Amino acid sequence: MRAFKLFIFLILNLQLVYSKSTEELLSLLEAGDFKNVEKILDEIKDENKKTFMNSIYYLYSGDYEKAYEYISKTSSESISQKDLFFFYYIPYIYQLFKEGYKKYETENFIIYLKGKDEILKDLVLENFTKIFSTYNEKFKYYPEDKIRIEIYSTKEEFCNASTLPEEIVKKTGVVGICKFNRIMILSPENLPYGYRWLDTLAHEYIHFLLNRITKFRCPLYLHEGTARYFDTLYRSTYPLCFSVGNLKELLKAKRNNELIPFEKFKGSLVYLDTQKQIELAFVELASFVDYLINNYGEEKFIDVINKYSNFNDEKMLYRKIFNREYQEIISDWLESIERKNELIEKYPGAMMDVKILSLENEKELLTLDIYQYVELGDKFLEKKQYKAALYQYRKAQNQQPYNPFVMTKLAKVLLLLKDFKNAEEILKECINVNPNFAGGYELIIQLYYETSDYFKALEYYRELLQINPFNYKIRKIIAEIYSDLGKLKEALYEYKNISLLTPQDKSIISIIDRINRYLEIKYQPK
Repeated sequence: MRAFKLFIFLILNLQLVYSKSTEELLSLLEAGDFKNVEKILDEIKDENKKTFMNSIYYLYSGDYEKAYEYISKTSSESISQKDLFFFYYIPYIYQLFKEGYKKYETENFIIYLKGKDEILKDLVLENFTKIFSTYNEKFKYYPEDKIRIEIYSTKEEFCNASTLPEEIVKKTGVVGICKFNRIMILSPENLPYGYRWLDTLAHEYIHFLLNRITKFRCPLYLHEGTARYFDTLYRSTYPLCFSVGNLKELLKAKRNNELIPFEKFKGSLVYLDTQKQIELAFVELASFVDYLINNYGEEKFIDVINKYSNFNDEKMLYRKIFNREYQEIISDWLESIERKNELIEKYPGAMMDVKILSLENEKELLTLDIYQYVELGDKFLEKKQYKAALYQYRKAQNQQPYNPFVMTKLAKVLLLLKDFKNAEEILKECINVNPNFAGGYELIIQLYYETSDYFKALEYYRELLQINPFNYKIRKIIAEIYSDLGKLKEALYEYKNISLLTPQDKSIISIIDRINRYLEIKYQPK
């Protein structure tokens, strides 16, 4: 077992390279062209090689047991050194899913969850159904096979299964990938503030569709730009990827000549140096797609996507569809970025989308001009000197009015002072400018609970579930709201999830028992 882990560690810290014949097979499998793969397998004369290729075929088919069966029968002696990875990866993935992951299946997709992540089941079932239908209709592509979704409960499992090195995941904050003909994401429980995990599912499903539609030929810049532009359109009529903080960094990069030329996007965005670079790349590429759609229409844009499977000359393709030279399009797009300045200047202090943070680097989002005020405010808050804390946080807000950490700290003190009106105003502004920051939603739910505005609390709770569904304190508030409203079935559902998150809390078990007894009496046949 120790040797196995060492090999996985070594192989995952290298970008995987396969033999030419395996690479060709993998391209077909990533494109979902299983019929052609089956023909290729039938024509292989070497039985050992055929057995080996069958193991890869079943891995991509999602039948890990069959893949393991075939790889176990394969002799590694006649297999290329470059392909030895599969001799370790397939047994690993087979054993991982044999131990603890539960399967939930619908007509169109299969979900795998483990442990506490089972609280995500209904959210995935509801939202991925919407994701599935939205993008199938938009791109006019309807997969025949079921989509496999794997939500990994730990970073280690996600890294091993995705073949992304741990240092890359830690450095860049990547939380999802479409690979091996399946969608893999990291459970939001692994991140202190969660992340837009349902949007990530949508993002990776778009990658899945683009692989199929373009026969695995779509260039990386368009692949990522398309996925990022469209990944919120299952829940919104317009793209939500252009938060003020993101646009601010895009304009800054453009003016400093720091945008990455499209031809330099190779392999994967995860191999950029930092999370900030990745987020900047996403907004850069999504803004290009946004420019194309706004100027030429979504129909023509999707026509370009569909024609990538048959076109080798990208610039000719652009000329054919958009009736303009590629370089002219690039120049116009760059000019369009400057027009974002008016919006950016309205919201000083707005941050880039906060996808992954640790308690250690929270202060990194506080610039030197406000750091001292926030630190002093925290000390007063700890001593319950609320008005003194408020005074210091106000000083910080004067410098950066829309910094999400400053806004939520300020709102927290206002809640303690029972100044609900001003707290509500700040939290609404925080959510509007920093829509992916969980802290704003958590506090406004608490505010509406304390002011008995239950329906507003439930509205913001639905949004929070898309970012951080593991906050059991907020779930407890929601359970109490449902109880107060007389919606005991909904309250019971929340309490059961709380029990899954905090199994050591025996009082929750007692509440569940009481509600169950009440419902049994109420609905028993007369």
